[in-house]
Amino acid sequence: MHTSPVRAILLISMIALLAGCATAPRVTSTYSDDAYTDASFSNFLVVVVAGDYNSRAQFERTVVSGLRTEGASADAYYSVVGGNKPINSEAVLAAVRSGNFDALLVTRVIDRQLDVDVASGAAGGKSTNIGGNPLDFFRYEYEELNEPENVSFNATVVLRTELFVTKDEKMIWGIESSSTDEVYGGLLIEKIAAAIVGQLRQDGFIDH
Repeated sequence: MHTSPVRAILLISMIALLAGCATAPRVTSTYSDDAYTDASFSNFLVVVVAGDYNSRAQFERTVVSGLRTEGASADAYYSVVGGNKPINSEAVLAAVRSGNFDALLVTRVIDRQLDVDVASGAAGGKSTNIGGNPLDFFRYEYEELNEPENVSFNATVVLRTELFVTKDEKMIWGIESSSTDEVYGGLLIEKIAAAIVGQLRQDGFIDH
């Protein structure tokens, strides 16, 4: 498929716009057990519950990377169990025992929405070959048409993250993180994962 220079420039501009419009996720505390306010952990098992395995694995890897950067040990559930295996209490407890994890961090998606807004801009150009060498610029006729100038992908994602003490099999901390940005996919995962790890650090649960 032929891509006109005008369209290429517009696409590049759109990508630059999307990269520049990200905002920090909002984090809200949903639960905190006062009996564990001084607790900290050094070895986390990270579990993400999501329908798409590739997104789940990417999210687990990103949270694990953030925890390791903070000085803790951490492993992704998919890595411990060997791929796309069921997530249930028996399997998670077996994974906890296999790695001697002292903390279990579970994140699940509770709401998500993707809206696409398209605004038409100035006329671009569409080319049609009229014979001869297709690489010859002068063998094309050009007609004007309206190309999308601004395309906004507004992604809203809300996740709930809960921290469990494995020796007690007890939830001691919970947050909800939400973000509405003109980004979607890997960048949004990185932003929310960073917010989760940052909140764990701020609340003192990461043992350096």
